[in-house]
Amino acid sequence: MDDLLKQVMQRLKEREQTSTEVSFNPQVTPPNEQVFLKNGKVVLRNVSIRLIKDLYSMDKESAWVNWVLEGIAFDVKFYFLITEQMVNFIPRMMILDWPILFVVDNESPVIASHNRVITRNDVAVHPDKSILVRYQKQLITDEAVDICNYKQIKIKIRTEENCIWRE
Repeated sequence: MDDLLKQVMQRLKEREQTSTEVSFNPQVTPPNEQVFLKNGKVVLRNVSIRLIKDLYSMDKESAWVNWVLEGIAFDVKFYFLITEQMVNFIPRMMILDWPILFVVDNESPVIASHNRVITRNDVAVHPDKSILVRYQKQLITDEAVDICNYKQIKIKIRTEENCIWRE
């Protein structure tokens, strides 16, 4: 029994270190669950605003939504590659609470904060060139702005907490 447990633990460690890229195409059936069994990280390219909306709405009619939800159930880390123009179409709650990291131009993670006041500590932990989404009622300290400038973190201000299509 110990050998079996060791093999399972070894396989889980290997899975955690492996990743794959998948290209989103709504006309094509998504890959099968083997992707999730072999990889702990999935990078999804060509993500559309429609997919984000369907996923946030939990549209079970979409094969891609079901595929992503299945991956989440397998504890897969998803990275959605998007363009900067798409940032305003991502619900803030999705940035904060979903197990998906949105990445702009292959290098800039999209981040947000639950706090009413965004402090130096809130932004200092994030990578350089991130994109911080904050809504108008959130305050940001001068120190946090300084860190954003130093780390080249762009600040996108929303008039509402929701994205464009949720208003």
